[in-house]
Amino acid sequence: MVLDIVGLQISVPEFIWTIISFFLFMFLLNKFLFKPVMTLMDERKARIDAGLEEGKKARAALEENEARLAQELAEKGSEARSVISEARSEAEKAKSETLDAAHAEAEKLHKNVRERVKAEEADAVKELDGNMPELVALLSGRLLGGEVSDEAALIENCIRETKE
Repeated sequence: MVLDIVGLQISVPEFIWTIISFFLFMFLLNKFLFKPVMTLMDERKARIDAGLEEGKKARAALEENEARLAQELAEKGSEARSVISEARSEAEKAKSETLDAAHAEAEKLHKNVRERVKAEEADAVKELDGNMPELVALLSGRLLGGEVSDEAALIENCIRETKE
């Protein structure tokens, strides 16, 4: 059967088979292509959304870690400053103790030197006192041009009398 519509000849059985083939093709495309592709796309979208959510969580964790590290760094910095301050104060204390000990040692040495000088001065005075009559006799003998032996005994007696 053929229909003649405005000069077009359309075969009705062929037209029906075309319509049936079209709907069958649409059904098969929907079942085997469109639905699997849509399922695949939905799964992919879900994975992307999950990845974005994990990225947001990772960024939040990173920011939290950075804040914690900054806080820990500040705490460690203050601890380091306190340790340095303590070390400086201990160094100053040790320095002052060392200086005090050095001053005490220097004072002790100075006192010892003064005592030794006084002792040597006393020894020199004693030695000089013992040799004084001879020195005076020698000096006076040279000045006067006389004999030294008689004058030494005389000078020694005079020195003894002045000391008593």
